[in-house]
Amino acid sequence: MTAPFVTATESGPNTLPVAPDSLTRKAGNGATVTRGSVDGFETLVLENSKVRASIIPSLGGRVWELLDRVRERQWIWHRESVPPTAAPPGAAYDDVWAGGWEELFPNDAPAEFEGRVLPDHGELWTASWSVSETSAGSEAVVRLVADTAGRATSCVKEFRLPADSNTISVSYRIENCEAEAFHFLFKQHLPVAINPSCSLVVPGGRVTAVDSTFGSLLPGAGPFDWPLAESRDGSYDLRVIPPRSSREREFVYISETVDGWCGVDDAAVGASLRLRYDQMKLPYLWLFLSYGGWRDCYTAVLEPCTNMPKDLGEATRAGQSALLEVGGVFQTTVSVTLAGFGRGH
Repeated sequence: MTAPFVTATESGPNTLPVAPDSLTRKAGNGATVTRGSVDGFETLVLENSKVRASIIPSLGGRVWELLDRVRERQWIWHRESVPPTAAPPGAAYDDVWAGGWEELFPNDAPAEFEGRVLPDHGELWTASWSVSETSAGSEAVVRLVADTAGRATSCVKEFRLPADSNTISVSYRIENCEAEAFHFLFKQHLPVAINPSCSLVVPGGRVTAVDSTFGSLLPGAGPFDWPLAESRDGSYDLRVIPPRSSREREFVYISETVDGWCGVDDAAVGASLRLRYDQMKLPYLWLFLSYGGWRDCYTAVLEPCTNMPKDLGEATRAGQSALLEVGGVFQTTVSVTLAGFGRGH
């Protein structure tokens, strides 16, 4: 079990640079940015009367907590058996993955590609991001910066939470500092804390298996039209989230998406999460679904992505990989809305 979040206002050499007035501002008067900690790692906490989001800058700038304060529903999945850890570049992602909302760049699968050795799940998740700006009041803002070395880039990630909003947005800017263009993958990686009262919500698209030997739910490799995967061998409704005891698992791509959003509904508490993204920048949606069947994990990971498939070489040959020109900049913004659903919503 992870340690609770604690307010930490004392200063010191490792203290994150938060403006003093934001430490005392009441949430009812606007949006705040405060310091906290989880398992010994400092956090920055953006909060208003509806949403609380806790970020760990030193661990890939990941969002560790995303709380719907109205319905008391915490949406980010944490892996019970793996505490948050500062992993070195090149670490095996699956072995140290503790949970938290993060991003993948410039790749997913480890590979030697275009003359570079690319580490497992890219470089951003192991980066220690620096805090370049915070502000609070009418809007809580946290700006993080980091550089990558495998592919020389300068990266900015900016969180915004308006004072009276149930939506937090994250804007990304990645600048190519190389002397050459290169193909890349950029992907969201948001693991949702689920239960059998939850259901997956996607507006539509064409579903194919990432690896037909991995999954246990689809009756074949596809393609299928969301949400029903049907074949002569049977069918499965991908909206349904079975219990952990089912030991099921699946990993799918969704192409030809109808709109730029996806999410999860929790009928038990009448709560919903909606991840919205720019379809032009992230035209593919991946879903990694472990219902106890992969390393005993129980989560649904929402993964809007620039590429399909995950292998950069294959995606490039298929014309389905992103490209960053010399001096070029990749920019996109995603947002998460926490709301109710059902009658009255």
